[in-house]
Amino acid sequence: MRFLFIIILFFASCTSSPQGMKLDEWMENSGKVKVLSTTQMIDDLVEAVGGERVDHLVLIQGEIDPHSYELVKGDDEKLSFADLVFGNGLQLEHGASLRARLEKHPHFVGLGDEILKKEPQRFLPIDGVLDPHIWMDISLWAEGVDVIARALTRQDPEGREYFAKQAEEMKAKMLSLHKEIQDSFALIPEEKRYLVTSHNAFNYFTRAYLCFEGWESERCSAPEGLSPDGQLSPSDIQRIVDHLCSHKISVVFSESNVSRDSLKKIVSCCQEKGVGVRICHKPLYGDSMGEEAKNYLEMIHRNAEVIRNEWLRN
Repeated sequence: MRFLFIIILFFASCTSSPQGMKLDEWMENSGKVKVLSTTQMIDDLVEAVGGERVDHLVLIQGEIDPHSYELVKGDDEKLSFADLVFGNGLQLEHGASLRARLEKHPHFVGLGDEILKKEPQRFLPIDGVLDPHIWMDISLWAEGVDVIARALTRQDPEGREYFAKQAEEMKAKMLSLHKEIQDSFALIPEEKRYLVTSHNAFNYFTRAYLCFEGWESERCSAPEGLSPDGQLSPSDIQRIVDHLCSHKISVVFSESNVSRDSLKKIVSCCQEKGVGVRICHKPLYGDSMGEEAKNYLEMIHRNAEVIRNEWLRN
């Protein structure tokens, strides 16, 4: 009950629109700092820290994959108009046109890049590349709150105390929810805590909430790599089939903005071996926040609830 009560408090205090401000409102001459964020997960932190002193907008909206996003008509105008641009960094936004434009912006800040400078030991290398999905660990993503507060203060020095207070309050909420989710997964038997998803976006989630004796990479698997726009091979399918059979995993999880085709192939192969595996009917939110989640904290909470409920069914 305490977990549900805290979640209700979070949602009541974090009610941003999944799409942020509308473009015409954002471009009005309000005298506030104009902030453009590449993803909704970043925009939520900007809103929490910037509050009434900023106008904020999301560049990559809806279910679009941020990994391969390329600029479309109107994006260049948004980037030029913004006083401050926040991105994830860590090569998440690797679409050529977007990457080039971000690198040229005089006030671009990559949250992941800045957090990496402070706490490199907390980042996970996957196949020789740093995993960019750091928002999946609330405690790690919370480090971005201070990065945002500093950047906003450089743009609006008079708001220093305001930004610091807002940042402190947001971090407290985030870290409290982080602990609550950890406690909720501690009730799940160890043999059930093996997560298989569409693409490799849940390593930080797994380390933060499913591993209690240190990072265990085998607890998180996916047929597709860090970016879901890669090519899938038969060996990728077989690798996951073997993993499911080895650990007696009976449920896999799709993601809201990734094709379910690879998971369907995996389930079919398992059935041919006489192994019962199903796809959870509720997708997880990985690279986008989906349609149900109203904000970042609700996104992570929903992921946790979907996973826990499926595991408790078995």
